[in-house]
Amino acid sequence: MDEVLDVVTRAYEYQRVRPAVVGTTSGLETVQLTLEGKLPTPPIIATLGIALVEAAEGRAAFEGEPAEWQYNQLATVQGGWLSALLDSALGYAVQSALPAGRGFTTLDLHVRFVRAVTEEVSRLRTEAHVTHAGNRTVTAEGRIVGPDGKVYAMGTTSCLVLKMEQ
Repeated sequence: MDEVLDVVTRAYEYQRVRPAVVGTTSGLETVQLTLEGKLPTPPIIATLGIALVEAAEGRAAFEGEPAEWQYNQLATVQGGWLSALLDSALGYAVQSALPAGRGFTTLDLHVRFVRAVTEEVSRLRTEAHVTHAGNRTVTAEGRIVGPDGKVYAMGTTSCLVLKMEQ
């Protein structure tokens, strides 16, 4: 029950604080504030048990721990969790490349799973970087890597740049 309350509290805090900051700071500043814990993370991040661990202009890295609660009917981590881990890093990389007053929405997300993940893989790291940053679209690519350097999935995204309303 405490975990549910924590997610609800984060969601409320996120809705209350984030919109005012996002429209007035550059994407990189917003991402840095999140990384430093000065801006709440989106509720989905807490729900999935993943975390932003690094950020720079046009780059972002997330980490997460595979666990049994993420398993599908084949006793491997469900592809949706891996896709969300990758999508989070890709989205933060895209955001970090945007100027103040701009946001984005995902046009597409392509994920290729390379090998199965179980909880024996202690930690996964997703590193993403922007491959094109235009005025109307931004593209990025990333990969999910285990502690042993093995690639578990890779993917790309295309995003539409939007003017943020204040």
